[in-house]
Amino acid sequence: MLRWMIGAARLDPTIYDELEREYSATVPALLVVVLASLASGVALLPAVGLAGVYTRAATAFISWTLFLIIAYLIGTKALPGPETSATIGQLVRTLGFAQTPVLLLALGGIFPPFLVVLGPLVFVWVLLATIVALREALDLTTTRTLVVAAISWLGFVLLNLMLAPALG
Repeated sequence: MLRWMIGAARLDPTIYDELEREYSATVPALLVVVLASLASGVALLPAVGLAGVYTRAATAFISWTLFLIIAYLIGTKALPGPETSATIGQLVRTLGFAQTPVLLLALGGIFPPFLVVLGPLVFVWVLLATIVALREALDLTTTRTLVVAAISWLGFVLLNLMLAPALG
Protein backbone atom coordinates (compact mmCIF):
# COMPACT_ATOMS: atom_id res chain seq x y z
CA MET A 1 0.00 0.00 0.00
CA LEU A 2 2.78 2.42 0.90
CA ARG A 3 4.49 1.78 -2.45
CA TRP A 4 1.26 2.63 -4.26
CA MET A 5 0.78 5.77 -2.17
CA ILE A 6 4.32 6.97 -2.86
CA GLY A 7 4.01 6.19 -6.57
CA ALA A 8 0.64 7.92 -6.77
CA ALA A 9 1.99 10.99 -4.96
CA ARG A 10 4.95 11.02 -7.38
CA LEU A 11 2.42 11.06 -10.24
CA ASP A 12 3.95 7.88 -11.63
CA PRO A 13 1.76 6.69 -14.53
CA THR A 14 3.05 3.12 -14.18
CA ILE A 15 1.69 2.96 -10.62
CA TYR A 16 -1.70 4.25 -11.75
CA ASP A 17 -1.68 1.72 -14.60
CA GLU A 18 -0.86 -1.02 -12.08
CA LEU A 19 -3.64 0.14 -9.76
CA GLU A 20 -6.09 0.05 -12.64
CA ARG A 21 -5.54 -3.70 -12.98
CA GLU A 22 -4.87 -4.65 -9.34
CA TYR A 23 -8.19 -5.74 -7.81
CA SER A 24 -6.56 -6.17 -4.39
CA ALA A 25 -5.90 -2.41 -4.33
CA THR A 26 -9.60 -1.54 -4.03
CA VAL A 27 -9.83 -1.68 -0.23
CA PRO A 28 -6.49 0.12 0.25
CA ALA A 29 -7.67 2.82 -2.18
CA LEU A 30 -10.83 3.33 -0.15
CA LEU A 31 -8.71 3.43 3.01
CA VAL A 32 -6.63 6.22 1.46
CA VAL A 33 -9.85 8.13 0.72
CA VAL A 34 -11.11 7.66 4.28
CA LEU A 35 -7.75 8.78 5.73
CA ALA A 36 -7.60 11.74 3.33
CA SER A 37 -11.15 12.70 4.31
CA LEU A 38 -10.18 12.58 7.98
CA ALA A 39 -7.02 14.60 7.26
CA SER A 40 -9.07 17.31 5.59
CA GLY A 41 -11.26 17.40 8.68
CA VAL A 42 -8.29 17.45 11.07
CA ALA A 43 -6.87 20.39 9.10
CA LEU A 44 -9.86 22.42 10.25
CA LEU A 45 -9.78 21.20 13.87
CA PRO A 46 -8.66 24.53 15.38
CA ALA A 47 -11.44 26.39 13.57
CA VAL A 48 -14.36 23.96 13.77
CA GLY A 49 -13.72 21.68 16.74
CA LEU A 50 -14.15 17.93 16.86
CA ALA A 51 -17.74 17.89 15.57
CA GLY A 52 -16.65 19.95 12.58
CA VAL A 53 -13.86 17.47 11.85
CA TYR A 54 -16.38 14.67 11.45
CA THR A 55 -18.68 16.82 9.32
CA ARG A 56 -15.80 17.88 7.04
CA ALA A 57 -14.52 14.30 6.79
CA ALA A 58 -17.97 13.02 5.80
CA THR A 59 -18.41 15.84 3.30
CA ALA A 60 -14.98 15.13 1.78
CA PHE A 61 -15.79 11.44 1.37
CA ILE A 62 -19.18 12.14 -0.18
CA SER A 63 -17.62 14.74 -2.50
CA TRP A 64 -14.98 12.27 -3.66
CA THR A 65 -17.69 9.68 -4.31
CA LEU A 66 -19.77 12.13 -6.34
CA PHE A 67 -16.75 13.15 -8.42
CA LEU A 68 -15.90 9.47 -8.98
CA ILE A 69 -19.38 8.70 -10.31
CA ILE A 70 -19.50 11.77 -12.53
CA ALA A 71 -16.01 11.11 -13.91
CA TYR A 72 -16.97 7.49 -14.58
CA LEU A 73 -20.09 8.52 -16.50
CA ILE A 74 -18.35 11.26 -18.48
CA GLY A 75 -15.22 9.21 -19.16
CA THR A 76 -16.86 5.92 -20.08
CA LYS A 77 -20.27 6.88 -21.45
CA ALA A 78 -20.19 10.47 -22.74
CA LEU A 79 -16.60 10.92 -23.96
CA PRO A 80 -14.82 7.56 -24.05
CA GLY A 81 -11.70 7.16 -26.14
CA PRO A 82 -11.27 4.32 -28.63
CA GLU A 83 -9.35 2.31 -26.00
CA THR A 84 -11.63 3.08 -23.04
CA SER A 85 -13.07 0.05 -21.26
CA ALA A 86 -12.85 1.18 -17.64
CA THR A 87 -14.91 -0.10 -14.74
CA ILE A 88 -15.98 1.84 -11.69
CA GLY A 89 -13.53 -0.30 -9.68
CA GLN A 90 -10.61 0.88 -11.79
CA LEU A 91 -11.57 4.48 -11.10
CA VAL A 92 -12.01 3.76 -7.39
CA ARG A 93 -8.46 2.45 -7.24
CA THR A 94 -6.78 5.15 -9.31
CA LEU A 95 -8.75 8.13 -8.01
CA GLY A 96 -8.54 6.74 -4.47
CA PHE A 97 -4.75 6.72 -4.48
CA ALA A 98 -4.75 10.13 -6.19
CA GLN A 99 -5.99 11.44 -2.81
CA THR A 100 -2.68 10.56 -1.12
CA PRO A 101 -1.38 14.18 -0.99
CA VAL A 102 -4.45 15.20 1.04
CA LEU A 103 -2.93 13.36 4.00
CA LEU A 104 -0.55 16.30 4.39
CA LEU A 105 -3.46 18.52 5.38
CA ALA A 106 -3.50 16.88 8.81
CA LEU A 107 -0.41 18.97 9.56
CA GLY A 108 -2.67 22.02 9.40
CA GLY A 109 -4.57 20.74 12.42
CA ILE A 110 -1.31 20.57 14.35
CA PHE A 111 0.11 23.87 13.14
CA PRO A 112 -2.59 25.98 11.40
CA PRO A 113 -0.17 28.35 9.60
CA PHE A 114 0.96 25.33 7.52
CA LEU A 115 -2.41 25.46 5.75
CA VAL A 116 -1.49 28.71 4.03
CA VAL A 117 1.16 26.81 2.06
CA LEU A 118 -0.24 23.28 2.20
CA GLY A 119 -3.79 24.09 1.10
CA PRO A 120 -2.93 25.41 -2.38
CA LEU A 121 -0.06 22.93 -2.79
CA VAL A 122 -2.28 19.94 -2.00
CA PHE A 123 -5.07 21.26 -4.23
CA VAL A 124 -2.76 21.47 -7.26
CA TRP A 125 -1.06 18.17 -6.41
CA VAL A 126 -4.37 16.30 -6.18
CA LEU A 127 -5.57 17.96 -9.37
CA LEU A 128 -2.49 16.68 -11.21
CA ALA A 129 -2.80 13.23 -9.61
CA THR A 130 -6.46 13.11 -10.62
CA ILE A 131 -5.56 13.89 -14.23
CA VAL A 132 -2.93 11.12 -14.27
CA ALA A 133 -5.37 8.72 -12.59
CA LEU A 134 -8.12 9.46 -15.11
CA ARG A 135 -5.75 9.22 -18.06
CA GLU A 136 -4.48 5.80 -16.98
CA ALA A 137 -7.81 4.34 -15.87
CA LEU A 138 -9.75 5.56 -18.89
CA ASP A 139 -6.94 5.03 -21.41
CA LEU A 140 -7.40 8.50 -22.87
CA THR A 141 -5.10 11.01 -24.51
CA THR A 142 -3.99 13.83 -22.26
CA THR A 143 -6.20 16.31 -24.12
CA ARG A 144 -9.29 14.13 -23.80
CA THR A 145 -8.43 13.50 -20.15
CA LEU A 146 -8.33 17.25 -19.48
CA VAL A 147 -11.75 17.64 -21.14
CA VAL A 148 -13.20 14.74 -19.10
CA ALA A 149 -11.68 16.14 -15.89
CA ALA A 150 -12.99 19.66 -16.58
CA ILE A 151 -16.52 18.49 -17.45
CA SER A 152 -16.54 16.13 -14.44
CA TRP A 153 -15.42 18.92 -12.14
CA LEU A 154 -18.03 21.30 -13.58
CA GLY A 155 -20.72 18.64 -13.17
CA PHE A 156 -19.55 18.04 -9.62
CA VAL A 157 -19.72 21.76 -8.79
CA LEU A 158 -23.20 22.13 -10.34
CA LEU A 159 -24.47 19.07 -8.48
CA ASN A 160 -23.13 20.46 -5.20
CA LEU A 161 -24.80 23.80 -5.87
CA MET A 162 -28.12 22.07 -6.50
CA LEU A 163 -27.78 19.89 -3.40
CA ALA A 164 -26.59 22.65 -1.05
CA PRO A 165 -30.05 24.26 -0.55
CA ALA A 166 -31.62 20.84 0.05
CA LEU A 167 -28.98 19.89 2.62
CA GLY A 168 -28.64 23.24 4.33
